[in-house]
Amino acid sequence: MKAEEKDKLRSLFQEVKLDEPSADFESHLMKHIHIAAAKQTKRRSLKSILAIAGGIMGMLGIPAFIFWKLGFAFEPELKPVEIDLTFTMPEMKFDPLIISIAFVVLLLLISDTLIRRRIWEKKQKD
Repeated sequence: MKAEEKDKLRSLFQEVKLDEPSADFESHLMKHIHIAAAKQTKRRSLKSILAIAGGIMGMLGIPAFIFWKLGFAFEPELKPVEIDLTFTMPEMKFDPLIISIAFVVLLLLISDTLIRRRIWEKKQKD
């Protein structure tokens, strides 16, 4: 009896044709694709940050190196400083209407940014 059941099961599995991959395989594959895409995005952002830092260092370092090689020295002349500190605070007047409008605009901008980010995250998950 068991041999007949095994033969029936074997024949059933042989008849099943897998033209399309299973849903589990597809979800597993998509998960790996998302992980690889996230790593690639991180690499790109790291490369861009390093490129920007290198550009800034080059813009500041190359002229400094040239001045150093040519022997230009920036030695400021030191003069005695007379200390006479007087500090007056000007009177500040704030218009409450302007401040409230600015506050509302800031809140709207923040909420718009958060909503757009949530929508983008939902689209990325789907």
